[in-house]
Amino acid sequence: MHDDFGALTDRDHWLGWMGDEPTVAVRAAIASMLSSQNATAELMWLRLVGEPYFLTGGRRLPEDPDRVVATRAGLAVSFELCVASADAVGELRGVFSWVAAGLDEGLGGPARRDRTYLDLDEELARASELLEERVYELDEE
Repeated sequence: MHDDFGALTDRDHWLGWMGDEPTVAVRAAIASMLSSQNATAELMWLRLVGEPYFLTGGRRLPEDPDRVVATRAGLAVSFELCVASADAVGELRGVFSWVAAGLDEGLGGPARRDRTYLDLDEELARASELLEERVYELDEE
């Protein structure tokens, strides 16, 4: 099986906050979370499935009230993956979420803060509710 990011790349939504290559960033974030749980974990393949949930917030610029700058964003998308470690090979399903705040750091906003989540065996509807809470939890850090 091969990676499939169609659920993300087939959408017309701004993902610039995730860097120049959002699919690479998503894969790297998930691989990092898996290896933080088991040092020998290797992400074999990853499929993003279904309709992603996007969240974007912004503020008007005082000097140009017709312009809005993004201040925070979030993504929740269902996934299926295969992970191998020295001990076993397994498939996992759930929802990957990524929230970021401080996207306006260069325009006088606070420093950027990011957090990622793997909600195993969770449904997208619940994860999208959590996404709205999580994007504002970054303000409390």
